[in-house]
Amino acid sequence: MNIERGLFFDGGFIRPLGIEDVYDGYIVGLNDSVVNRYLEVRHEYQSEQSVARFVENNQKSADAVLFGIWLKDQDHHCGTVRLHEISLTEKSAYIGICIFDKKSWGQGLGTKSISTVTKWALDGLGLLKIEAGAYADNIASQKAFLNAGYEWTHDIQGKYIFESKPVTVKIFAARSQSNL
Repeated sequence: MNIERGLFFDGGFIRPLGIEDVYDGYIVGLNDSVVNRYLEVRHEYQSEQSVARFVENNQKSADAVLFGIWLKDQDHHCGTVRLHEISLTEKSAYIGICIFDKKSWGQGLGTKSISTVTKWALDGLGLLKIEAGAYADNIASQKAFLNAGYEWTHDIQGKYIFESKPVTVKIFAARSQSNL
């Protein structure tokens, strides 16, 4: 599976991000308090340099892939999916998603992108398990993972601080059919 040319889903595609994909809309989206409400990135202002550094670090990483999400006929990506802590030894990874262009919300892009990356990772990389976490209040993210075939596995109480209070993180997992 050649991911450099993109992985396609109904209405769009994903491909690994490069430095050339950093644009104002990406940066503005990451700094939008509605967009970044449930992201750890909310704690720091994002600049062109910090976003470019993040993209570059993921390009160089041996255990992460940062994908951009494009709707067909779009010049710029409207979100990202990151597969990280990829362990070919343990055959596992973690996944996270951000749709930073609010005009793209409500179109099922989260589910489609998560499904596409998950299929690539399970089939193409031979992973057996991919995990994701979502704050208990982040219903949209939970629905996207469930609709992408993930199952809720457990909760972690108080792992993160959200709005000055410890919160519950719901953990979801996708497993390879060969792991059933």
